Amino acid sequence: VPQPSCVDEYLGIIKRSPSPPQETCRNPPIPDWWVQQPSPALPLMNGYSSYEQYHSGYSQMVISFYYSGRLVGHVSTSCSEGCRISLGQPSGHGEKLYAPDALEHVRFPSADGIQNERQKQITRKLFGHLERGVLLHSNKQGIFIKRLCQGRVFWSGNTMAYKDRPNKLDRDEVVKIFDTNVFFRELQQYYNNQGRFPDSRVMLCFGEEFPDAVPLRCKLILVQVEQLYLRQVVDEAGKSCSSSPMLPMAEEPQHEQGYRIFQDICATRPLFRENQQIAV
Repeated sequence: VPQPSCVDEYLGIIKRSPSPPQETCRNPPIPDWWVQQPSPALPLMNGYSSYEQYHSGYSQMVISFYYSGRLVGHVSTSCSEGCRISLGQPSGHGEKLYAPDALEHVRFPSADGIQNERQKQITRKLFGHLERGVLLHSNKQGIFIKRLCQGRVFWSGNTMAYKDRPNKLDRDEVVKIFDTNVFFRELQQYYNNQGRFPDSRVMLCFGEEFPDAVPLRCKLILVQVEQLYLRQVVDEAGKSCSSSPMLPMAEEPQHEQGYRIFQDICATRPLFRENQQIAV
């Protein structure tokens, strides 16, 4: 009996995806929705004198979209207040309560480029649960997110309490999904031969549990988020250590080679159980 493909499982997944609709935000809107208690500053690392609180690269994010394992779009944000990832422009007074006007708007790419017709159909159906999207803000402390959409959103980043089970974002709650201080601390440990090279990326999975045992190529919508400055730090580290076998860096793949990026993600970040075979 042939086994059903991952596409055949999507309809059941989507039916379980939406959260119960809510008429209003759980928390009253505030201008700086991402504000949390600041963490202690780290001492400057040798060679990273630009690790400053107001470095513009901390507020800028590089956002990449993957549909069914294929890169379909990417954008670099420029607004210091953050961005909102959603399907369309906010409309009406009610929408302004969810997202300040100052936020940059980033749209999900169209699903028209998906080759498999059933995957395309189900991805569009999932879009119906992602209308309000998510808010993202990045600064020296890290990356913060607030889920507004009805559809479930799961994530992975260096602030995960558990790396071997799905991490769900609760609706209307602010979550710190990446800690910049942790990254630099782990980077210092790496240069002291006390650990692995840290990952600077965050992954968001819309509508499906993540991380789990399902191959990344079977996920309908994955969004990768990275601080622009940390990408520059990683690139410089790769150049300076390109002749050394100690640093697990690879050249940036071409945009159409999405699978190679996912192989890199699986190899450098413990998204799945150690005994789980990753097929990409």
